Formats: sequence, C-alpha cells, structure tokens
Amino acid sequence: MKTYQDLIRLAGGGSRPAFSELVRRFAGMAKAVAMHRLRDPFLVEDALQDAFLAAWLHLPGLRNPDAFPAWLRGIVINSCRRMLRSRPTGILTSEMDGIEELPSDELDPLEHYARFQTRDTIRTLLASLPEIYREAAVQRYMLGRPYEEISAALGVPVGTIKRRLHETRIKLMRAMADHDTQIIRVGCLPISDHLLPMIAHQRHDQASFHMSLRKFLSWSELTRALVNESLDAAMLMAPLAMVLHNRGVSLKWVLDGHHEGSSLTMQKSMARSLARNRFKSDDLVGATLGLPHPLSTHGMLLRSVLGLGQANGPGPFRPVYLNPSCMARPMAQKSMDGFFCAEPWGLMAETAGTGTVLIRSRDLAADHVCCILAVRGDFARDKSELLGSYLSLLRSAADFAHAHPLESASIQSRFTGVDRDTAACVLNRGLVTFRDLSPDSDRAGHVMHMAMQVGMLDRPCDLSTLLLPLRN
Repeated sequence: MKTYQDLIRLAGGGSRPAFSELVRRFAGMAKAVAMHRLRDPFLVEDALQDAFLAAWLHLPGLRNPDAFPAWLRGIVINSCRRMLRSRPTGILTSEMDGIEELPSDELDPLEHYARFQTRDTIRTLLASLPEIYREAAVQRYMLGRPYEEISAALGVPVGTIKRRLHETRIKLMRAMADHDTQIIRVGCLPISDHLLPMIAHQRHDQASFHMSLRKFLSWSELTRALVNESLDAAMLMAPLAMVLHNRGVSLKWVLDGHHEGSSLTMQKSMARSLARNRFKSDDLVGATLGLPHPLSTHGMLLRSVLGLGQANGPGPFRPVYLNPSCMARPMAQKSMDGFFCAEPWGLMAETAGTGTVLIRSRDLAADHVCCILAVRGDFARDKSELLGSYLSLLRSAADFAHAHPLESASIQSRFTGVDRDTAACVLNRGLVTFRDLSPDSDRAGHVMHMAMQVGMLDRPCDLSTLLLPLRN
C-alpha cells in the first residue's frame, strides 16, 4: 500500500486517482473537524467539497508531504469559517440525536485527559512532537478517531500508530504532572436552565482556580463526556442522572441547577384549536412531539403527570428525540406537531411566529427539579474544596441572575448565540427560577417516583449516596 506521502507526490503531479485515494483516506478526519466546527451535516458536506477542491488546486505548492494532514485540516477549518460567515448569527443545529443507549467508553482515561484538559497546554505539547507523531496524536486525542482509521489515513501499521501514541502518552503524562490541577471542567447546553455556569464563568477571575466551560448541543454528547471522564461536572437532567447512578456511574447531586423552565410548544394552528377546547391530555394523542432525550424530565412529566404512556413502550404520542436547539425547524416545516424542552426555544418559536407555547412545565409540576449539577464521585471526593468554591460561585450567579436579568441574558447570548431579548424575557417573566437550590431529598424523591412510574427507572435510586449537599 502506498503511503500518503507517495500519493501526495503523484497527486501533486496531476494524478486524479492518487488524489481520490487521499480523499478516501482523509475524509473521516476532515469530516470530524468540520462537524466539530459546524454541527450541521448539510453544512459539513458543503464545507468538505469546498475544502477538497481547494486542496486539489493548491496541492502542487505543498513542499513537505509529511505536513499534508495538518495542511488539509487548516483548509477544512478555513472552509468552515467561510460557511459560518455566510450564515446568519446564531446557533447551528443538527438533528443528530436518536434514541440511543447510554454511552460507553472507547478511549482510555489518559487519552480523555489529554483530549480535554487545557487545550493551549496540549497544543503546545503536540507542537513539540515530530510531524508523524503529532498527526497521530491530533487525530486520536483531538478528533477521537479509531486506530484503524488513523492507520489507513497515514499509511502506517496499527501497531506503529499505537507505539507512537504510547510514547506520546508518556510525554503528556510527564508534562501534565506539572500542570496546575486546580481546574474544574463543566458541561452545559445552550438553554436558560444552564445559565448559572455561564454567569459563573463570565464573572470568575480565574485566579484562585481555572474553570473550563464546554457547550454541547445534545444531551447525548454531554452525557458521553461526563461518563468518559472528559468532564468533572455537568448540568444533567435529574432522571438521566438517576439512571446513570443506578447503572454504576459514580455521580453526586450537589446542587439543583434550577427549578421549572420548560414549555410545551405546538404549531400555531394546533395550539389555537387545543386552547379553544380547553386543553386536555387526550388532545396530544397521535401527535408527533420533539423531546430532548429518551430519559428527559420532559418526557417524564408528559407520561407521569398527563398519563401519556410508558417510556419504554408504545404510547399515545410519537416522540422524536432532537437537540433542544433543533426543535423549532421541523415544527416550522410541519414535520413535527410540537416540542417540549427548556426555554428559550419555546419563546423563540413564538417570536418567529412558528409556534405557540401551550403549557409550561411549572403548570404540570410546580417548583419541580429538572437539571442538577452532577459531579463525578472521584472529583467530589478528591477536590471537595475546589468543588465548594465552585458551588459558591454558582450560588452568587443565581443571585446575579435574579438581580440583573438583562446583563445575565447578554452573558447567555455571548455563550450560546441565542437572542438576548428572548433570554431576558425568560428571566423577567420568572419562567425559570434559581432559588432554593440546595439538594432536597423530598424533591429528589418526587422525581424518582415519577421516573419509576413511567418506567425510566427499573428500581429505586439510592438517594443517600447520590445526594451530596456541600457547605460553603
């Protein structure tokens, strides 16, 4: 098999078959880079076509064949940037989520540590490696590609890839051992429910400890990162956290993330009809409804409070599992009757004229817990002081959100791209609240009862080991 360097020399001389083979080998890497940047499969395809065309045109000018992977990655990134500039501002969304099992770990913990720790430090370390070692490390640690794909792309045996990565891991371990460990890595989604980590990150001076806040577009990606130890803590829906805990994932519920905050939004014509008939749960029979995850608080409320079937079987409505930020588009296209998820997406649909908020989660269960701050058990045990400092920041952020709704909405807009005025409306109208956030066994027990009632939990969750209220 020809090495990719051989193919580059041939393709640089005009061989289209050689370039086609390069495209085949590196398409996976290029797609991973583009998806990380764009989060939209349709835009990704456009970006890749543009990038590979540019690569073909400029390949004769590439002097060092060893540099091709990094050179191509730069072309893909530039193509993605052009795509983003040509789009209206806001969040790019994709309908990537389906019903899926809870994630399993494919990489060893050290690789996750290297992949998600302070990026500037990792990039500095990788830049010091020889070209072929650096490319294998980037594709494995930064892009999470399997050994076999890296081997095929670089034209190097799998055993050689593993050996190079083993040597790289040793260097990373030595370098990271001297790195400041006072860091907490937190994950959230672009929803009003997760405003507190955004405010805390914005207002924290990063002097006493470093806070790394990562935005995810889907619950599946966020959950995978927490389970795989790529995060220390995450804003996680309470039923989902309970299922993970029952499955042996060591988590601690250290803070209620918020109370209430979601809305059932329907197509305008359907919402008017239901309102005239004084909405009843039977009105949703046969409807296609978007939900953020199979183990979501939203599905639990629909099934438990409104009696709309079991989570693990057929029910009177058809659930479609989507990222919260994708809900409005299929409803506007009338491929979905409505959706039930966190604000500000319901209000944004109303503002756009594509939907009407029919009922709010607080009308189904007043003061209910939806998202919590879930922390990995080892982090809570080994870094309790750091965790306590972070919780103090979140509580201060809660006070700030209630006292300064417009500035808080501006912070949310900067972090997520959502409309600032709509985010402010959520706060001004009290649609989500951040008061009394200490974990409460009665509130947690109520969630557990509903989750068991609808089949999300197959047995009670041991709340005494899950709940961990910490003092400041």
